[in-house]
Amino acid sequence: MKRYFSVFFLFSILCSVTSYAQDSLAFKPSGKIIARSFLDFSKGFGDDDKSGFDITRALLGYNYKFTRTLQAQVVIDGAAGKTSSDGLEVYLRNAFVNWSDKGFSVNAGLIGLMGFSVQETYWMHRYVMKSFQDLNKMGPSVDMGVTAEYAFNPYISADLGITNGEGYKKIKKDNSMKYAAGLSLHPTKNTILRIYGDVYNESENLRDALPEGVTDVNFKDQYTMAVFAGYKDKNISAGAEYNRVFNKGFVEKKDYFGYSVYTSIALAPKWRTFARYDLVDSSAPNSFNTAWNSLDGQLMMIGVEFQPVKQLKIAPNFRNLNPDHSKSQRYLFVSVEFNL
Repeated sequence: MKRYFSVFFLFSILCSVTSYAQDSLAFKPSGKIIARSFLDFSKGFGDDDKSGFDITRALLGYNYKFTRTLQAQVVIDGAAGKTSSDGLEVYLRNAFVNWSDKGFSVNAGLIGLMGFSVQETYWMHRYVMKSFQDLNKMGPSVDMGVTAEYAFNPYISADLGITNGEGYKKIKKDNSMKYAAGLSLHPTKNTILRIYGDVYNESENLRDALPEGVTDVNFKDQYTMAVFAGYKDKNISAGAEYNRVFNKGFVEKKDYFGYSVYTSIALAPKWRTFARYDLVDSSAPNSFNTAWNSLDGQLMMIGVEFQPVKQLKIAPNFRNLNPDHSKSQRYLFVSVEFNL
């Protein structure tokens, strides 16, 4: 009897050790360096005939996976903006923990937001130009808070977010919060339909400055709405989106809105061509006597992308801007992305 018990005991230990060894082989904690830069050379034609080199992103950070479901990331942007003397501004861009398992994904800390991150993946050329909402300052791409996403099945997913609302350059405690929700549908292979909305609580300290002499306005919460449709496979990516901000800067009836349509097509290995059209318009309270949004107008872009190696993209592109309140401008850009 003792012999059988000993055999059973040894067998149990062996099974435990084997199981642990398999788990150890299946996953090992590991990390990776994040290094990504956007650079460009531009030449203006017409009234704005300036030319020169610029850097608009210089990301450096680290991502570490503790377990299969838990990871953390810290990233610094060394070219997050420009000072009044044209010096580069350095900001902490990411500092978050992510937990993902069985369709759930939760992020907490200084996190990327869901307002237009999906659209960016279909635009495909973020290093060339920001997506519509980002370009027109309809909301931050990164903020302090918590987001949660759940995929119910391959066809439906939903996401929620609670953040400060000011973005990663202005992290402070106040009584204003932004509450966001999104729903993504995948009715067929390679397609997506998405709707997103958020509510930003009104705060006196965060109100937009009023034009000189204007006092007869009301203040309300700010709302954002976005509708997006996209298609993407290995050769073609295309998207169309409509975005609107209500009560911009908490000023009632100070709205702006617009459309963006874009496509990117693979021409050959390492080569793509892309095009984009944006239209922006705005409205204002009756007490405003002048237009307030300098970004109203149209943008047209066409370009070619060459990717000689995985880590490098080069995209000559031509841009035509037709502002509603100033003269048209044309630019030739050569945009470059380095991504380690």
